[in-house]
Amino acid sequence: MNRKKTGAILLGLTMGLTGTAFAAPAEEGDISARIAAIEAQQQQLAAQLEALKAENSKLKAEKAETDNKVNEVKKEQDRVKVYGFVRASWDKDTARGQAAAWRDEKETSRYYLNLMGDLKINDEWTGHFQSETNQRFAHSTTDGKLKKEDGQIQRIWLSGNLKNGLQINAGRKWSPLGMQFSLIGCTTSGIDVSYPITKQGLRAGAFYYAMAEYPEADFSMYGPTLSGPIGHNFDINIAYAKLNKGRTEIINKAWGATEKNPYGDQAFVISGATNVAKNLRLTADYVQTNHKADPGHDDENRAYLARLDYKWTNPSVVGSFGAYLRYHNIQAHGNIWADDAWGSLLKNSRGWTIGFKYVPWKNIEWETFYQISECNMSPWQATGTTSGENRFTRNLIRTQLDYHF
Repeated sequence: MNRKKTGAILLGLTMGLTGTAFAAPAEEGDISARIAAIEAQQQQLAAQLEALKAENSKLKAEKAETDNKVNEVKKEQDRVKVYGFVRASWDKDTARGQAAAWRDEKETSRYYLNLMGDLKINDEWTGHFQSETNQRFAHSTTDGKLKKEDGQIQRIWLSGNLKNGLQINAGRKWSPLGMQFSLIGCTTSGIDVSYPITKQGLRAGAFYYAMAEYPEADFSMYGPTLSGPIGHNFDINIAYAKLNKGRTEIINKAWGATEKNPYGDQAFVISGATNVAKNLRLTADYVQTNHKADPGHDDENRAYLARLDYKWTNPSVVGSFGAYLRYHNIQAHGNIWADDAWGSLLKNSRGWTIGFKYVPWKNIEWETFYQISECNMSPWQATGTTSGENRFTRNLIRTQLDYHF
């Protein structure tokens, strides 16, 4: 055996014993190739990642643009809002044929549309309109047609909720004074403002209203108001009104009126409301004018209204319900031009009303009530007078469905 062969054998034995191996030149080339391939993949993945980032940025930009367009459309939709309700009602009323206000009433069913719209001008100002198509208690004319059914836009006004808390309403609108609209509850042209004076929300304000319920009503009024919560469970609504007509002046001359001012030239209302128990709320109004009657007669210049509500309805909540008991005593000269609740609260009458409300289907509200009252209750109003305003007992049953939209 030669030396070279012997050395190779010894080297092999040594490597076997020590566990040492040496890569062949061909194996070193495979590792380099694998490294190159991995680096190439990394570069490819990096390029794909950059493409994905670019695609993501593009999609985000497109989404932002779409969202902006949707928001703009939503803002435009929010700027204009149309809503209201349609009412169908039926009455059984013994007042028909008893007093001049119902002398021509023949039908017991009535239909009413209250259409309202809001137009948002900016974050502080909103424009409003209201149109009433009303066949309820509209007096029949000689040609057999009903008044107040043309559906014109009767009211247009602006409202402002300024950043400093000042609230402003200006224009022709339905205006209330008193929680139960007991001093004023009618259409006026004018302005009212209020400003918060407590953190709880009590507001002090003032108003100027010219009568706009009828074009023949030719007087206006102005005065201060105070309304809002006092404490955690008591709300107030106080107002004083000064008329621009004296107590002895003739008002509503366009009607051919010859009698002196039936309202007086000053009046006030004090209203309060509180939750007397869970789901039970009491509201009370007291109104007084400074009307003075002829000697020998009572001034008949006060009004008292009280209402007890048990729960309340929400037209969007099926099954919600409420019930109420109401007392009214509105003397012949006990307010200026209060809301008559579609003819159920007559001046110169006193009585009780019991009713309930229920939401059988979404956005549909059903109300039914019964009232018994003494009408034309002035002590000097003798039965059988030629004025047609005889004393009588009224029994009124009304049921109605309101379809809200």
